Amino acid sequence: MNAAQIGSVLARFALRRPVTTCMVFLSMLLLGAISSRLLPLEKFPGIEIPEIVVQVAYPNSTPAEVERLITRPLEEALATLSNVSRMRSTSTSDNAQVLLQFEWGQDIKTKSIEAREKVDAVKHLLPDDVDRIVVFQFNTEDMPVFQLRISSQRDLSNAYDLLDRSLRRPIERVEGVSRVTLYGVEPQQIVIRLDQAALLAHQLAAADITKLLQQANFSLTAGFIENEHERILVNPVGEFQDEYSIGNFPIRPGLKLRDVATIGREMPRKIDGRHLDQRYAIGMEVFKESSANLVDVSARVMKVVEQIRTDPQFNGINLYIMDDTADGVTTSLSDLVSAGLLGAFLSFLVLYGFLRNLTTTLVVVLSVPIAICIALGGMYFLGYSLNVLSLMGLMLAVGMLVDNAVVITESIQHEREQGADGETATIQGVGNVSLAVIAGTLTTAIVFLPNIFGKKTDITIFLEHTAVAICLSLLASLLLSQTLVPLLITRLSKFTKGKLKPVKQPKRYRKILEWSWRHPNWTGVIALLLLGSIVIPFAGVSGDEGPQGFNDRLFISYNLHTQYSLSEVEDEVTQLENYLYNNKDNFDIDAVYSYYTPNYAISTLLLKEDRNEKIADLMERIRKDMPTLLRSDPKFGFGGGREGVRVSLSGQSTDVLQRIAVDLLPKLSAIDGLTDVQTEMDTGQFELVIKIDRQRVHQLGLSSADVARTVATALRGQRLRSYRGDPNGEIDLRVAFDKELETSLTALENLPILQSNGRVIALKDVARLTKQPRLSQIRRTDRRTSLNIDANLNELTTSEAREVITKVMDQVQLPQGYLWSLDGSFQRQQENESVMLVNTLLAVALIYIVMAALFESLLLPTAVITSLLFSIVGVFWALLLTGQSISVMAMIGILILMGIVVNNGIVLVDRINQLLDQGASLERAIIDGSVSRLRPILMTVATTVLGLLPLAFGTTQIGGDGPPYAPMAISIIGGLLSSTLTSLFLVPYAYARLLGMRQRWHNLRQRASQQVSRILPS
Repeated sequence: MNAAQIGSVLARFALRRPVTTCMVFLSMLLLGAISSRLLPLEKFPGIEIPEIVVQVAYPNSTPAEVERLITRPLEEALATLSNVSRMRSTSTSDNAQVLLQFEWGQDIKTKSIEAREKVDAVKHLLPDDVDRIVVFQFNTEDMPVFQLRISSQRDLSNAYDLLDRSLRRPIERVEGVSRVTLYGVEPQQIVIRLDQAALLAHQLAAADITKLLQQANFSLTAGFIENEHERILVNPVGEFQDEYSIGNFPIRPGLKLRDVATIGREMPRKIDGRHLDQRYAIGMEVFKESSANLVDVSARVMKVVEQIRTDPQFNGINLYIMDDTADGVTTSLSDLVSAGLLGAFLSFLVLYGFLRNLTTTLVVVLSVPIAICIALGGMYFLGYSLNVLSLMGLMLAVGMLVDNAVVITESIQHEREQGADGETATIQGVGNVSLAVIAGTLTTAIVFLPNIFGKKTDITIFLEHTAVAICLSLLASLLLSQTLVPLLITRLSKFTKGKLKPVKQPKRYRKILEWSWRHPNWTGVIALLLLGSIVIPFAGVSGDEGPQGFNDRLFISYNLHTQYSLSEVEDEVTQLENYLYNNKDNFDIDAVYSYYTPNYAISTLLLKEDRNEKIADLMERIRKDMPTLLRSDPKFGFGGGREGVRVSLSGQSTDVLQRIAVDLLPKLSAIDGLTDVQTEMDTGQFELVIKIDRQRVHQLGLSSADVARTVATALRGQRLRSYRGDPNGEIDLRVAFDKELETSLTALENLPILQSNGRVIALKDVARLTKQPRLSQIRRTDRRTSLNIDANLNELTTSEAREVITKVMDQVQLPQGYLWSLDGSFQRQQENESVMLVNTLLAVALIYIVMAALFESLLLPTAVITSLLFSIVGVFWALLLTGQSISVMAMIGILILMGIVVNNGIVLVDRINQLLDQGASLERAIIDGSVSRLRPILMTVATTVLGLLPLAFGTTQIGGDGPPYAPMAISIIGGLLSSTLTSLFLVPYAYARLLGMRQRWHNLRQRASQQVSRILPS
């Protein structure tokens, strides 16, 4: 059995069992249609991010204290975990946070359990008043699917009960919603404010009152009373049942709590604020269940929100949808479907133009929806979801799905034109090209293997979902082209009988091939010139991954000069918002959302969708007339370090790092193209250090710890077990001193500590209070203190920025033990580029292996590989002409391109080999084989290119708000056009040269063997 007979096995089966074949595909079609309704619709696939965060809340402290008491013990314990690639920690005045990063592929759930065990082992080393330690991990499904901002002209600070009862809870009851969080507004709490003078008069301490209250407010299960008839639970209850009973709590005989304290409901101290459209705002986030359909959940939530908007209780309250993930997904889905339909229509026109037969064209085009349905069924059973990445894979596959059917159909039609009839033409036509079609499909699919099984990064993990969609649909199209398409073409041949017209031979193409055969040296020179032309676009195309025009948001950090009151920071925010809203239309701003605290503030500019201006240009215009503020220096931030650049300094001493950063700041600011250069310590904050006179305190019969506890109660308060007598639920219960102590330095200095001999001893009598600067936070990387210098890029690419910053930093002499490194976009881009480069090289090797197996030759695949080189030339020229950069999307396009471009060469070389096996001369085989395969090659390339045109020149973005598909589509189109034009001429040329080299090598060996035989006769 020869190769043609082997390749036509499936076609023979389909022709012999037509009903069985049709029923199999009908069942697969129905299965795919049903699966499309069952597939979860998400923005991104559910992926476990290899990170664990340990967070410990410790409010009203200092970063140095949090680092010493909490962060360092946690780091020492967590450092013993295996396979930790990086440990980062942040200590602030309110909490400690340790971030553990692992390599992709680690079992994060197991690591999370190990981390909890490590934390529990050192819990006794942490401060006694640490409330709880939270260990959590990340999953893309944990992101909120719906973000709401609530604003009003009226005061919403006391609106917690209204928003919780009438907004949060109704949304939480929506089917598919897992939880709803409300922030920016807090419930009331019951505060017991102790009168220090009264306590001293009764010779009581705040710690004594707190201990008594903790013992009195309890609930426990004591056990059971059991006899032969019944079993009764004994439950001693000591909880406060109402606020009156709290005041009547006896401290000692004749003395009640209300005699030394006032009890009342208060709002928690406001520590932050939010603005939306220049009004006070409250935030709300909605999370969905993991198995729920994103679009359905969003629609149900939106319906509830619309009903609440009509509620009279919400008159004058604006419910603003800040982020609806489902909207981005549906937008992306509709854009992809529109682009796919347009591409399919253009492909249909091209096929009809080549085939000149409506029936045959419809059969070929019919393979696309069937293949996609089969792919959807496969995705469902493999456990994948329908998300923007798998949709991208299906969209890219649309233009490629007809390739196999086109090659098979054209081959069958060619056999008919040669005189074969009916099933004979079908079997011969399929047999002639089936191995080439199988090899072409395998090379397209195999390029993804290094990404699926190689080193994991965020890009390769996400790319897996694109790869699975492409591979499944291509394998389905391969099966269709080998069975159903030949069957239908054969059965419907009566509709095409007599209509087939002999195809005109491409005379010009034949003449060029003949000229190339006669002038091999000139052909080689032309090939080298074309390959060398890559120098021009290579120099003009950047590898930048900085801010692109697809961002719909800008961030402005205020960089406060020092720590201010919340109202003073709000004034700063209001001034900048006034400037932005006065130029709202000019800056294409849809809304401005601001968040601020006493030492930090940031404004988010939500931009209009229908703008054409680049982000860098818009930032420059906003920056040009930005008002000068008294307490801050507003600069564009970069959304959590995703788009800016960063220089990280590390060492042991925070003070030394600060001095190094101060020296480096002017040097980095002097670099052209770097803007908004700033360090983390720019926002100077202060702390009040209380140095207790140990001798004086000891003389008074106290200890330093007693004084410290008194101050802590005055400022931080002491939490008690929550009050559970309120019908609306639990209410926080807290012991504190007079409220003035929390806001007045003078009142704190005069805080009574002890009454001795009728004289009140104040805090200033036993301690010295000193105000000194401090960092807003202390960062550590791999257990070394670090300090970051951040900057934005303006008319400077990431690669250029790396080069100039490295040049500046190499001239700086750092103290021994102190290091610098590039972080932010630098590190991310370097990791992604290195992994993609390795995977690309592995993909080339795999393509070579497949072709070597097909041709049973180690030499001939090299002829096809040449088309890869010329495709890269086309990619760079296409990116240069369209003004795109080598982004990750473009690199993904190059990866996909590599599996496509070799298909043309495989079809050519396979046909040439067939003619050589039939006894044709090398010249006739190359010229006749290339001419006979010209039409299917042009058809497949035209359908793929036209299928991608809507993406290349449209505005479709990943998820509706992510990176555009354009760089990827442009890379594929440019490379495919370039490789097609060159492979039609240079693959035959390279094939002939390689065969000639092999023949010369064979002749050389033969002559050498003869010479050896003469010299050394046997």
